[in-house]
Amino acid sequence: MIALTVIASVFLCSPYSHAEKCDKKYLKEMEYTDIECQFYMGTAAYRHEIYSVAASHWKYILETPIKYARDAEIKAMALSTLTFLTYNGLGVEQDRAAAVDTWKQVVKKGGFEARRHLGAAYSDDNFRYRDPVQALGWYESIFLLYPNHKDLSESDQSIYLDAKREVKRLKALLSSEEQSKALHFAKSTM
Repeated sequence: MIALTVIASVFLCSPYSHAEKCDKKYLKEMEYTDIECQFYMGTAAYRHEIYSVAASHWKYILETPIKYARDAEIKAMALSTLTFLTYNGLGVEQDRAAAVDTWKQVVKKGGFEARRHLGAAYSDDNFRYRDPVQALGWYESIFLLYPNHKDLSESDQSIYLDAKREVKRLKALLSSEEQSKALHFAKSTM
């Protein structure tokens, strides 16, 4: 699945200044509850396909108060990745409808990656509310927000390029009228 590959690559590419200090030898010296460290450990568990452990780390982040400037961004990433696990039933109970609802709330708060997840969900044959027009609309909304992907961070560029591939695939399946409806829907998500 493209989304799984992309989410893993986002984790591998994202720079975290304290991540190297999450090594076991440093945990005795650091506050174990550091949000950045928790995210890194969740990511490491995810990469090793120990999804329930990854989910535990990311759930912990969501319950931890913000102490440092970057904590809000890390909390947003933890929510997005935990929701991805929920959508796919990886290490947590699968609930696609709840995951989609969460991503829609994240979009309302300015979440960028959630738009890609919504595009993937609405184009997923296993999602009971599958709707290729909405899927295309969610992907198109990414381009409305950022017409030029070069203005994005490396991890967000990956999201942008994934959306570009999916738009091409979906447009081949949809009529021009459906594509027009998708663009109208994309504008309504702004």
